[in-house]
Amino acid sequence: MSASTPQSSEPAVLRPADDQAWDAEADVVVIGTGVAGDTTAIHCADLGSSVIMLEKSVAPGGTSAKSGGGMMVPNNSYQRALGDVETKEDFIAFLARVGRPLLYSATDPTFGLPQWEYDLIEAYFDHAGDALARLEELGALRVMHIAGWPSYSDVPEDRMPRGRYVVPQDDAEEMSNGRNAIERMMRTLDRLGVEVRLGFRVDGVYLNDAGEVVGVRGHDGTDSRSIRARKAVVFASGGFTHNTPYTREYMNGRIVGGCAAVTNTGDFLPIAKSLGLPLHQMDEAFWAPVVWEQALAHDPSLIANFNCAGDSMLVVNKYGHRIANEKVTYHDRTRSHFLWDPTLVEYPNFLQFVVMDKRCRDRYGYDGFIDLTAGNFIPRVGETSPYFLEGETLEELAERFTERLALHPDDAVGTRLADDFAATLRASIERFNVFARQGRDDDFHRGQTAIEQFFMGLDNQLRPADADPDGASDQLDPTLHPLSDEGPYYGIILAPGVLDTKGGPKVNATLQVLDGDGRPVPGLYGVGNCVASASGQAYWSAGCTWGPYLTFGYIAAQSIAAEPDKQIGTGRDSSRVLA
Repeated sequence: MSASTPQSSEPAVLRPADDQAWDAEADVVVIGTGVAGDTTAIHCADLGSSVIMLEKSVAPGGTSAKSGGGMMVPNNSYQRALGDVETKEDFIAFLARVGRPLLYSATDPTFGLPQWEYDLIEAYFDHAGDALARLEELGALRVMHIAGWPSYSDVPEDRMPRGRYVVPQDDAEEMSNGRNAIERMMRTLDRLGVEVRLGFRVDGVYLNDAGEVVGVRGHDGTDSRSIRARKAVVFASGGFTHNTPYTREYMNGRIVGGCAAVTNTGDFLPIAKSLGLPLHQMDEAFWAPVVWEQALAHDPSLIANFNCAGDSMLVVNKYGHRIANEKVTYHDRTRSHFLWDPTLVEYPNFLQFVVMDKRCRDRYGYDGFIDLTAGNFIPRVGETSPYFLEGETLEELAERFTERLALHPDDAVGTRLADDFAATLRASIERFNVFARQGRDDDFHRGQTAIEQFFMGLDNQLRPADADPDGASDQLDPTLHPLSDEGPYYGIILAPGVLDTKGGPKVNATLQVLDGDGRPVPGLYGVGNCVASASGQAYWSAGCTWGPYLTFGYIAAQSIAAEPDKQIGTGRDSSRVLA
């Protein structure tokens, strides 16, 4: 399970005295240095506010620094330059269709979305292009446009399935990643005079007698510190992936692990609860399969299995049955792990077993490349992985799976390979091979969406040049190839995981945190995975966290710039800053 984190026994909401002594003060205090926090701080400073950033880790960037950094930016300048103009109504309809499919209505004024989700998505569309352009003007981001990257869902409501995606670019004008983008933002923050304090964990907020947030309390090491915020406090502190009590309570144990930064332990949640704020979307996440044993090891370098690479491969459950389209994008593919069998009273697909032949292992073993193929678990030829298993026959590979399950009995509860696993697996492979030869997957329609074909094209472009044992291929569908009748065979165990969670208090269209009556908490803002996502059940498409968050940081900064200075206590602001 995910690593736990102790909760502070100190109160999370405090009342400052009229003569409260502060260790530092600024117009704006931002908690978290991922893309949500960085862009908020950059735009605040750009608009003339003084900013202090507080980061729990000893290094900046959080989960953003581990990511590919792709951005879904509707109505961006590159898209418009190509003549691809998308209407707001079409964009919102698409996100409503995939995010709330059971609520979606083409004729409803909000397309069936709850009003707060509609408002956030509308603000996202209205400001995304300008937010990106301003970051580029400031030198805080450098991006390249990948015009041909398709959406993750083929639905008629998506009238602009290509053109929204941009990725970070380095100084050599090469495609880069999240770490490079965060480093560029940190340089911009320094240039704009933003103070960044690392190793500082926030565990409380100060409220004046009017109920306005006027500062935060936290710890840098063992010392307690109080930081004054004259205008606003912005939480951009990530989700609760690595807080076991929370994942057990809110997600029913569905998370085996996650590739969020290990500091993502939901620090905003106890503060929100102490403020009496209702929480939303707490059982949802940005889902992604993870390598089971690597997740159990709490490996901080864990990367999600974004793309199940290869063609002569399939995925089966503990009974040996193929159970889903292996090429569906990571968020939706993870949902297949949660199938409930009410007759057997179990989750038969909770752990899944990837099986491939030697051709696939040799052809698609390569290093991950940015976020396009990150998380490929197939090692290069001549290299090994402690989690990648081998058997000369299907029976031997089944034995390797059984041995690994036995090593983790407490974490493999409910998952024991059926006695006839190998025989059923063989039958599943024979059926799959029929589909591969005919070029059409009649069971799960593998390879029949634009994004599946796109990712498969990347697989084939990035595989090692000397690992092409078949030479030219005459495959009718590049995602399908028959598995060999002879071993060796290879496999790995996948489990449900997350990129990060997507629950917390709601925010409005200016990113102000809302109370139970839908009213803003004065002086309190939230951006990123620490607040409720407007994405419903969906992962809208590639870059659907970075794109909204850089936009919401831009919107929040404009709202904060108009905030009045907050008073301390009931009288005049007589606070003093410690020397």
